[in-house]
Amino acid sequence: MERPTKEEINALPSYVGLALKDIVIVENESDAKQALEILENETCVGFDTESKPIFRKGQASPGHRLSKLRPSLRRFCFRQDFLSPLPRQQKF
Repeated sequence: MERPTKEEINALPSYVGLALKDIVIVENESDAKQALEILENETCVGFDTESKPIFRKGQASPGHRLSKLRPSLRRFCFRQDFLSPLPRQQKF
């Protein structure tokens, strides 16, 4: 696979992004239930995580702190400290 040329990159459509109203911070079980209902009906979901930055040599990362799932028109942000106490789901 080769890197696209500048002309090919310029020919791509502009990225529109998401409006703030389409980004949901999952902070309670009701939010999680709503997010899971939407995610279960998607055929394709984008996934990303974010970690706390490390600024000192030798300092260990505490791991990821935020998981982001993006179905077609929304983004759900699950904080790791919210997910930890939840029981594991059998189906997802």
